[in-house]
Amino acid sequence: MHSRGRQWNAYETFLLQNASQITSLESSLRSITYFLPGRFKDAELAGEAIYALVHLLSLYHDSVLFRIVYSHGTRDAKVANVLAGANIPKLSLHARYTSYWCTVSKRYGYAARALMLIEATQLLAEMVARRKLNKQRAWDVVIAIEVVKAFLRFTLVRTTQDRPVISPPLPQREFDPAQLERNPAALPMTWRGERTGCIRRSLASMAGRDAYEQLLSFTLTEQDVSAPPLLVRAFQNNMARFAESVWILRPCIYVILLRIYGARDPRPFTTSFVVELLARTLRTNALVPRGKSASNLPPPPTTSISLWLSVLGIENSFLDWLASSLSVQPRHPSLKPVSAVEGEEWTARKRSLWWYLLRGPVWYRWTRPKIAHFVTRTEHRRIIGFFGSIAKEYLPLIDEYYYYAAV
Repeated sequence: MHSRGRQWNAYETFLLQNASQITSLESSLRSITYFLPGRFKDAELAGEAIYALVHLLSLYHDSVLFRIVYSHGTRDAKVANVLAGANIPKLSLHARYTSYWCTVSKRYGYAARALMLIEATQLLAEMVARRKLNKQRAWDVVIAIEVVKAFLRFTLVRTTQDRPVISPPLPQREFDPAQLERNPAALPMTWRGERTGCIRRSLASMAGRDAYEQLLSFTLTEQDVSAPPLLVRAFQNNMARFAESVWILRPCIYVILLRIYGARDPRPFTTSFVVELLARTLRTNALVPRGKSASNLPPPPTTSISLWLSVLGIENSFLDWLASSLSVQPRHPSLKPVSAVEGEEWTARKRSLWWYLLRGPVWYRWTRPKIAHFVTRTEHRRIIGFFGSIAKEYLPLIDEYYYYAAV
């Protein structure tokens, strides 16, 4: 057991010393998988298997780098020597929030890791199921995956003391690993306190920078000094809890209806869309103080997307509504996010509406024909035709697999 621990420590030291090269390799392997579909038999399965494996390995590498780089101390002399001169970036608000809950709640950590593992392998599992099982049984596998994900998300809500799910629920690799490398001839960028083990920037890090600019980089905002739980508001009423429950359950409802009616039937698409809007409306109304209705608030200003659609002469009611729905302008002070963590989550949920362009009747009657027309017009051109051929290979994949168009 002790020998295995030393082997892991040696691998982590190797990862830290070669983080930049390993990250480049991971990125290259992911890029290759995008071009594999249609190149040979079962190429999409092989590509997704490689992508899932690289994704899982990246999750492990992210956890190792975060734990080593932002720990207050390390027992490994080699690791301490690598970090001694590294230009370590500031911890992001998202990392502060998610790492806090991983630290104070083991259940949160287990649920978050399980959710990330499932999301990394769900498309691969669907591909295998559709090859080994009949159509209805394959849909049962997809439903089971969504039910497990919903259970894990409810666990995250409970362990964070009634707070909405933040995606991704774990700290990510938010810095270039090349920042951990240093020139042996250069002065160290940071130093580690012998007593506290905390890492601080050295005066050498000011080289080539103005003193005011350097001091400005150390400026702390209200969010930087806030306790991590305060970065995301807890639910204030039952309407907010119900809104989050509806949002969590919406994929389960959608896949069950897809199993019953099929992807071309408008009922699954319409129901899912209505449920998505219901969750968003309930969340907005839950944030507005009593006595004021969100529907009576003044409309937000015209978004830049809507302006561009007007300039281009594109008149489409669905696109206009979708553009206006992505507006980030708050109509009431309580609708303003309390931190960047909360704001980024709201923005991500608003952007998820664009995925409806790849679903149901909208996909088959509007989006798919336009992409197919683009492919036909560009297939004989050299550079743009290459990308058109890639898009052509993905058309049947989006038709067949649910997770190609799932959030």
